[in-house]
Amino acid sequence: MPLIGKAMRRLMMPTIAVVAVVGLIGCGATPTATRAATGKTVRPLQASAGDVVVLLFSSPDCPIANAIGPEIERLHTQTVNAGGQFYVVHARDDVTAAGALQHAKAYGISAPILLDPDHRLVQAVSATVTPEIVVVRFDSSGRKSIVYQGLVNNLYASLGNRRDAATEHYGRDAIDLAAAGETVASPYRAPIGCYIERAP
Repeated sequence: MPLIGKAMRRLMMPTIAVVAVVGLIGCGATPTATRAATGKTVRPLQASAGDVVVLLFSSPDCPIANAIGPEIERLHTQTVNAGGQFYVVHARDDVTAAGALQHAKAYGISAPILLDPDHRLVQAVSATVTPEIVVVRFDSSGRKSIVYQGLVNNLYASLGNRRDAATEHYGRDAIDLAAAGETVASPYRAPIGCYIERAP
């Protein structure tokens, strides 16, 4: 499928390693508030001890993000069944609430949709591209840490190199391990997708 407009300019794989982002998230900071597409104020990084929160950064016109639409809904169901919270995050100032909801409907996504035009969540977890998954676990004292971040699966081996089907499911595995309180062996895998243009 040809890429046009902003999607073409943003489609890239970051080459800077950000393994350091996998770890504690500003434990003393005020929980980041953002707006859901429904208009409700949400604090996705505020939860109870033992909880798991998953953020899936997406974009309506990123072909790689759209290609995993069914997987996004599967991850949402998996997270909820494990007692966690799952959010799809749109981090662009030109994505309206109506547009985000229409996109979710078109791709069969029933997860809560968050709008992050000023990149509060992007900066809180150092997200870089869409699609990118961030799995956060809250320990027994309520301290939050990222247990996995990056690739959702291996559907794309590289930009423009798509497999017929994914054979490795990093997001699924990370959610299961986080819910069980276990460690993810490879907590960061550089995501492949459309670059998130940082807010000034």
